[in-house]
Amino acid sequence: MIDCVLIDTNYDGNTFHIVYSDVPQKKTDLIQGKYEIEIPKEKTKVAVKIIDMLGEEVIKVFEI
Repeated sequence: MIDCVLIDTNYDGNTFHIVYSDVPQKKTDLIQGKYEIEIPKEKTKVAVKIIDMLGEEVIKVFEI
């Protein structure tokens, strides 16, 4: 089960800067799972960090 989703729209490869976050306010709420974000016109890397209920995390980086 996913606890939260965090998005960095200009990931530098080292430091993750949260630009968008989906963190439910109540433990019974669920994440949205669908996001519309603004992407810079220049070539950039977008990183998505997903954290599950046990605190495990996965980061996926997409070059756009």
